[in-house]
Amino acid sequence: MRRIQIGFFTFLLSIISFYSSAQKDSTPVSVNPALMEIFNSRYPKTYTIAGINVKGTQSFDPGLIISISGLAVGDKVQIPGSDAFGKAINKLWKQNLVSKVDISISRLEETNIYVDIDITERARLIDFKFIGIKKGEKDDLETKIGLTKDRVLSENMKLSAVEAIKKFYFEKGYRNVSIKLEEKEVPEVAHGVSITFYIKKGNKVKINSINFSGNEIVDD
Repeated sequence: MRRIQIGFFTFLLSIISFYSSAQKDSTPVSVNPALMEIFNSRYPKTYTIAGINVKGTQSFDPGLIISISGLAVGDKVQIPGSDAFGKAINKLWKQNLVSKVDISISRLEETNIYVDIDITERARLIDFKFIGIKKGEKDDLETKIGLTKDRVLSENMKLSAVEAIKKFYFEKGYRNVSIKLEEKEVPEVAHGVSITFYIKKGNKVKINSINFSGNEIVDD
């Protein structure tokens, strides 16, 4: 529910920012007053989505973004009052394909509205490698950290990978593992990145002895 509310607020802000930027620009700009009054109306009015434009795509098909959003040309929406745009933002977030998404109305023609979906794509993982450990350990970790090449990469995936490495060495007796994650862009691929894990295992912890104190009943 919170994401939908945030999405609607972002949507409303995009309308306001559009108006503000038009006001600040020294070049005369023609702004449709009806577009600015859409959300100020006391009574909901039904509009038809006459066009959808996707901005910011580099590796994703714009048609895919529109399909995921659930919006379609010909849809009827009531403004104010509709949560269609908030739901669209929520659906795009759930797919973990984008790191930012804004939806705004770019044009109004009578009861027809034209919608812009502006996104920032998440990075795609092109390659990952490990530095500072043996080849056998590298082979084992590749199957344990949950990363897949040529897939969208999220912050949670990176954190999970680091935790998986720590767990792997903890079970082998290394309690002071140091892990540094370095992320670099891959220029040849749009939004492509590679990750390098620099691992320092430290010394293996061994239990030399176990001592009991205050025990008077049970034999050590």
